[in-house]
Amino acid sequence: MVVEAPPSQPFTAARRAEIERLVADTRRLRGDLRIAVAQTDDGLGILIPPMRNYFAAGFLALWLCGWAAGEYFALREIVNGGITGLFLLIWLVPWTLAGAAVLWAILWQIFGIERLFVTAGALVREWRLLGFGRRRVVLGDEIRGVAIASGNGNDLVGIGTIKVATTGRTMRIGSGLTRHDAELVTELIRQAASGQGVAVPADGVEED
Repeated sequence: MVVEAPPSQPFTAARRAEIERLVADTRRLRGDLRIAVAQTDDGLGILIPPMRNYFAAGFLALWLCGWAAGEYFALREIVNGGITGLFLLIWLVPWTLAGAAVLWAILWQIFGIERLFVTAGALVREWRLLGFGRRRVVLGDEIRGVAIASGNGNDLVGIGTIKVATTGRTMRIGSGLTRHDAELVTELIRQAASGQGVAVPADGVEED
């Protein structure tokens, strides 16, 4: 059973030293890490930026220009009316959604950011994009397991590599992390939650 810690319970010095050793050992064995880890007396913060694949973003931007041109001509035909215009109106919906998805991927690669914070028996996941974003807070007693998903995440559009099973909707975090980065983040969540009195099992997460 997962037990939630008292909100005011800080990380102990021993627990903080253990987390620092874990990060240092991973960096020594694996080299530079993509993530950034920071500790305070209240909890643990993990910064996960996208890979910043500017080549892919540039290619998609050029592709989107041609896509937008097609949408412009379709809209012009719709304005002219007629049966063809009605057909194009139906066709334009998935075309526009696909273009919006590509635009999201471009903006995520250039401006996106993901943050995790574990404190007081809770896991907070937040993503930000050009001043907009969303935050989800999962209390310690809602966590049922944390593990690396069997399928890779997609860093291009921000699909998480790690699955956190909860009493509600499963949360995906860690956009497109490499295997060793994902292993480190998974263990950091377990270590930090354990330091707050929250038991996070390695099982309890259904595979993809």
